[in-house]
Amino acid sequence: MKTIMTQSTVLLAAVLVFTMGPVKVRAETGNVAPQEEITIKGKKPARFNHTTHLDLGLSCATCHHDADHKPRTAEDIGALADTAELKCVTYHNGDFTVPKLRKAKDVFHARCKSCHTEGYQGRKGPKKCNACHLKKKKAYEGC
Repeated sequence: MKTIMTQSTVLLAAVLVFTMGPVKVRAETGNVAPQEEITIKGKKPARFNHTTHLDLGLSCATCHHDADHKPRTAEDIGALADTAELKCVTYHNGDFTVPKLRKAKDVFHARCKSCHTEGYQGRKGPKKCNACHLKKKKAYEGC
């Protein structure tokens, strides 16, 4: 009986590890990387999936940094009192020291396009605009 309980416990633990995967971000405040795809708002909204990128082995610090441009780890992000600090416009705005990285669009294109083109660990991302950018549906007359 004891052997069956032990085997059941080990099996359950293995199932949980393989189905839930690693916790992406968790600390004092419990901030976690969104599991669902997010939409980055703008003139041409783009979709982004944290899980897809984390599963490739990219870290939070690949994109997220603080005011001094020090990369933020998962633990740093998990401990933030306000996740609004993670938005690019917090630092990349009219006051940013590098003029070509003052607009969110330019920041995303610089980061995303280079990684999608050059690749990461032998894998490249999609390069066509509509792979990330959402197509705006045209309004039908009479609607």
